[in-house]
This record gives sequence, structure tokens and C-alpha cells, in this order.
Amino acid sequence: MPKFVVSLCFFVFALAALPAAGQTASATARIGAGQTVQVRATLGTDGVLLEFLLPDGRSQSFPQLGQALVPLDGRSGGAGLIARDLNGDGVDEVVLRGSVPPDRGAMLAFRWSASAAEFVPITFTDDRDRTNPFAVVDAKEPVVFHPGAIEVQFETTRPDGRKSNHVARYRWNGQGFTQSADN
Repeated sequence: MPKFVVSLCFFVFALAALPAAGQTASATARIGAGQTVQVRATLGTDGVLLEFLLPDGRSQSFPQLGQALVPLDGRSGGAGLIARDLNGDGVDEVVLRGSVPPDRGAMLAFRWSASAAEFVPITFTDDRDRTNPFAVVDAKEPVVFHPGAIEVQFETTRPDGRKSNHVARYRWNGQGFTQSADN
């Protein structure tokens, strides 16, 4: 598979993982006051497209979010898109896992902004204070959701060729997710 670079809100990043079975996924996100938003991720010729059907009838989309959907639970046939309250505020966040070869993946999350009446990307800040609109995840490992936290796994390769596996736990900080020291 050819290399593919995706962009999200002026950020360019590479994604990689194994594709999910069935390259269309949908979810219903609760946005408060009894309202819901229909969410759909589809694989097209330009990669994964994430679409929201907003309560006022408008649609909102984020294109080129990877070459394929990848199951969040790491299992074949699992969902590559979910709506779940990640930060305990009673409003669902939308999480998508995308891919491109060779061996990395990325998890993206979006939250409802009542003031903007649309979904906005959630940032992830790692242990080196680098902030991105995604969290790097291993192509074959599950993403684990805990109340107020997300746990991801990934592998790094050092300049001398040695590999090491990492587990990163991101906690909600009120604005986004920050890698916590309790890994």
C-alpha cells in the first residue's frame, strides 16, 4: 500500500494500522438537552471521511482521516468509530481510529462545542508536552477507555534498531487529554 499523509485542521500526521472489517461505521452521539447527532465514517477514494449531521440540519465533515478504519478494541470486526462520554460531562465525545501503512495508527476524538454548535477536535498532549489532534496507537493493540482516561499502546524504534513497547494513559484535563505520570 502506498504511503498516505492526512491532514486535520492544518496538522499533518501519518496513521497506520490494520483495516477494520466493513469500511463504514455509524454512531449516535448525545449532545445534551435530549438532542443527538448522527455520526458516520466512510471509506472513499480519498480515505476515511467523518461526517456529523448536526441538530440544525447542517452537516460537518472531517476528510482524509486515514486510509482505513481500525477497530478501537483491536479485534477483527470491531468498531472503528464510537460515541461515548469520555470526560464525565454527560455529553458524548466521538472517537475514530484511522490507519495507513506501515505500522502505526492514530486515534482522533471530537467533542461537542455548544457555543459553536459543532464538533471540535480534542487535543492529546504527550509526556514531552507535544500537543497533537491525535494520539499515536499501535496498529494491533486495543484502545482502552476508563472513566476520564484513555489508555493506548505503541511501539518505538531507537536509532540503533532496538524496539520498545509503551503504554500511555491520557487523562481529561478540562480541555483535552494529557498523558499522565501514572503509567
